[in-house]
Amino acid sequence: MTHDLDEARRIVLEGLAGREAKVYLFGSWAKGTATRASDIDIAVLGPAPLPGWLMSEIAERLEDSSILYRVDLVDLAKAPVAFRTKVQSEGVAWNA
Repeated sequence: MTHDLDEARRIVLEGLAGREAKVYLFGSWAKGTATRASDIDIAVLGPAPLPGWLMSEIAERLEDSSILYRVDLVDLAKAPVAFRTKVQSEGVAWNA
């Protein structure tokens, strides 16, 4: 399980290299309640919505990886404010 999180984190952070964006793990993995059926929920937040091609590229790299779980990648700049606030307060920051 830890390998999958490490791999997901590496792929997302490499994909965002050079961009101003915060990355959060949220959901059951962040709460420590993940099961074999859980997906990995990852949110990114930049000063503006990230380009669609970039999100697609990162999502494709996640899908092509050795990660055994489905990964849900969300751009918080496009999400409702209440959801963004919840992820920022309850999620685990993957970068400073």
